[in-house]
Amino acid sequence: MRNILRVLVVTGFSVGVLSACGPAAEPDGAESSQVEQGIGSTPNCGLGSSLAEKTEWKTTCGACSEVGGDGSWHNGDHGRGGSLYQTCCGASGCGAWKLIRPVCTTC
Repeated sequence: MRNILRVLVVTGFSVGVLSACGPAAEPDGAESSQVEQGIGSTPNCGLGSSLAEKTEWKTTCGACSEVGGDGSWHNGDHGRGGSLYQTCCGASGCGAWKLIRPVCTTC
């Protein structure tokens, strides 16, 4: 009887401590903020318009943080970082440039 009571007390204490600590890993706040801003989603160009893109490169080389690329670059690789932007262009001109993802190239 004493052993059963001891097991119940230890189990209750363990469950209480684990539930008070929360999840084992925190969700990535940067990723969720990117989703809220629409970063990474290609603009949906309507009929009669085309997708245009541009890349703005940093002036210096350093650690890159390419995300969603072709896999040829890894976070922290040495290179020239930049940002890929896309927009829709039609007969009346182009819309606002939208940040798609960070990119990287050789120095």
